[in-house]
Amino acid sequence: MKVKLTKIFLTTWMISSAAFAETNLQGANFKVGLIYPKTGPLSAYADSQAKAVKLGLEEFRQDHPELAVQIAVVVADDKSLASEGQKAAERLVETQKISMLIGSFSNTVNQSLLEVVGKNNIPLLLTRSSSDDMVDNKQVYAMVPTHRWFGRILGFYAVQSLKKKRAAIIYHPDDPISLEMNEGFREAFVKSGGFIVGAWTTDQKDLWNDIKMTEPDTYFVPAAFGKKEPLLDLVLTSETDTLTSSRFFRKAGTGALYRAQSFSALDPHKGVKDFLALYEKRYGQKPDELAAASYESIRIILQAYFLSLSVKDQPMLDAIQSKDLGGIYGIGRFTKDRNFMRPVPITREIRGVEEFKGRIQPE
Repeated sequence: MKVKLTKIFLTTWMISSAAFAETNLQGANFKVGLIYPKTGPLSAYADSQAKAVKLGLEEFRQDHPELAVQIAVVVADDKSLASEGQKAAERLVETQKISMLIGSFSNTVNQSLLEVVGKNNIPLLLTRSSSDDMVDNKQVYAMVPTHRWFGRILGFYAVQSLKKKRAAIIYHPDDPISLEMNEGFREAFVKSGGFIVGAWTTDQKDLWNDIKMTEPDTYFVPAAFGKKEPLLDLVLTSETDTLTSSRFFRKAGTGALYRAQSFSALDPHKGVKDFLALYEKRYGQKPDELAAASYESIRIILQAYFLSLSVKDQPMLDAIQSKDLGGIYGIGRFTKDRNFMRPVPITREIRGVEEFKGRIQPE
């Protein structure tokens, strides 16, 4: 057993040293864990997560050099597998004694972490949109809106900003994310005075004339994945506007495509531009949504730690729950449901050209 534990510790140490080399882990009294797929099939999608966390850590150390030796980020590879993620979380908690944990790119992995963080009372910050069930866990803090909230945002935006009145929904029946967004959109669209003319699945055929007869003035498509979606081909060749999210992996068609994202490089907000410049200077590439949420996560955690030091005997978790904290969009705060409220940008794409259209503050 001793040999096995030593190997586990060295593996964690090597990974953390490679990414965040400037701190002696033994000397740090506040440690943040980061679990992400450094290897495995998801590794290409999550590289920006570790880069952004490292950037935020370096920036905090520059701002507070007196605390540099007291803080550390310990990185573990979940290998794109839930079982490996759970093992990694257990090692970080038991061996490294982390105080907080930043979740993986994979929500399947994040689901596997809930038992570990719950048992050890470790807050878990999610940098990906997730289900309501996951965020309902009292240890979970969401840095971006849930799937249902993205649907709600688009439902309100359709009626209040675009003045849409009749929406047709085209969804994936076997995709739980699509179903949650669908429910959120319906709720908000109807609440705002709109009418749902009907809902159809993407694989249905020979229904186009029936759908057109309902006279929708917009389509809501929670997600689009591939080319074998015959109904979507017809939607995209129509002149009617479509509302969707960042999970839409098809080129826009004839009508305008409005997309809600947790972050957009097109957003002219000063905080966004400052983050873009910082990230591009450091890594030579533009950050994505995952990078933005991950950067905000580590910055907010370290701000809360700094603020907790100014109040004698105040636990760091109390600070993150009660203090105003600075993110990319300025000052924000976690709600009682542990969602960090930040504006959500909306973009519009027409014939391959995307532009920024505004922001919505989740309610």
